Amino acid sequence: MNTALLTLLPLVLPLYAVRFHIGPLPTTLLEVALLLMLTVWTSQRRTAGWHDALGLLKRHGWLLPLGLWLVAGAIGVAVAPDHVGALGLWRAYFLEPVLVFVMLTDLVRTDTDRTTLIRSLVIVNVILAVWAIAQAVGILPIPSPWDVPPSGIRATGPFPYPNALALFSVPIAALCISLLSKKTRAPGRMVILLWFGFVSGLVAALMAKSDGGLIALATAVFVALILRKTTRFPTVVTTALLGIVLLVVPATRTIIADQILFREWSGKVRLVMWDETVTMLRDRPLFGAGLGAYPDVIAPYHEATWMEVFQYPHDILLNLWSETGLLGIVAFAWLLILWWRRGRSLALPVIAALVVHGLVDVPYFKNDLAVMFWLLVVVTALTRPKESDTLRPQTNSGEVAEWSKAPDSKSGVPARVP
Repeated sequence: MNTALLTLLPLVLPLYAVRFHIGPLPTTLLEVALLLMLTVWTSQRRTAGWHDALGLLKRHGWLLPLGLWLVAGAIGVAVAPDHVGALGLWRAYFLEPVLVFVMLTDLVRTDTDRTTLIRSLVIVNVILAVWAIAQAVGILPIPSPWDVPPSGIRATGPFPYPNALALFSVPIAALCISLLSKKTRAPGRMVILLWFGFVSGLVAALMAKSDGGLIALATAVFVALILRKTTRFPTVVTTALLGIVLLVVPATRTIIADQILFREWSGKVRLVMWDETVTMLRDRPLFGAGLGAYPDVIAPYHEATWMEVFQYPHDILLNLWSETGLLGIVAFAWLLILWWRRGRSLALPVIAALVVHGLVDVPYFKNDLAVMFWLLVVVTALTRPKESDTLRPQTNSGEVAEWSKAPDSKSGVPARVP
């Protein structure tokens, strides 16, 4: 059961795009798949699975921030003008991902389990990269308006827009480079698999022409190399020299300046969007706009009629503030800090990629990304290996073994439990 669920879970994430109704209730194929998995797990483990998982989460400090996160989302439902629609978003972005997190806390018990999850994440990344390449060369269609210049040609994969592809693929690539940067005795086939996962994420971001995704992935690589003593000095020197060269050459200096100062089109749009959002939040400082209510609530503040009103303000802080209020910001920050404390050097490159990408986009408030967030937490910070796994790597079975374990303290001792 464990292997099947852990293998299928990453593969079904893109299925959120398949939407339909069950009676009057809107749903997605992803949601149906998640509910089936939760049902199978509960039927197998019964109350023992919930008891064990919640006990571990409580023991290691996860329950309170998780509770605050759910409460912040519920307040967002109460604040939103459309309570029914907001409740559906709370179910998809808050309740179901947290339930999946609880399930995985029970399912992922050894390095073998975690390796299964990593392998499936890499496979889905490779599939998306191949899909993006097929779109770029004209084998598969690209949805409008991303199929024609000047907006295109930008690959989208199975998603409706290019940034969705980068938002999905880059965190997996960041995970792969974090695992590869560990000083370990990794099985050769696992190293090859991780390189495929990293390159696939890079290709997907390139085909999507996602500047935010590429910068986020570069940040993950930099952080992963900085955290390793043997690569720290060469990384700093190389980065400094590369920065000097890029700033000296007029053409690249102009490109970098345009990106940093938001002088290109997408940057100008974001500056206007952020300014209008801040103005709106001054009138709603405590609770924000409410879940899913940003397009309606921002309308009276939207003076730049030359641009559309977006679903979110495309910044992780403003997104959290608008959707969940100040309590949501506190809860999410708490979860990130706890994730870092549990995962240490293994988690940090992934967190860095999410935060950097979140400066200009929406890395959580989407059906697949909300679940992906908790998968990454489990992989980097919540494995509880058996004593035999902790003491010796079982490379003959394809396990990640010692090389990917997140240290629980500065002593480098692998984490025993979440």
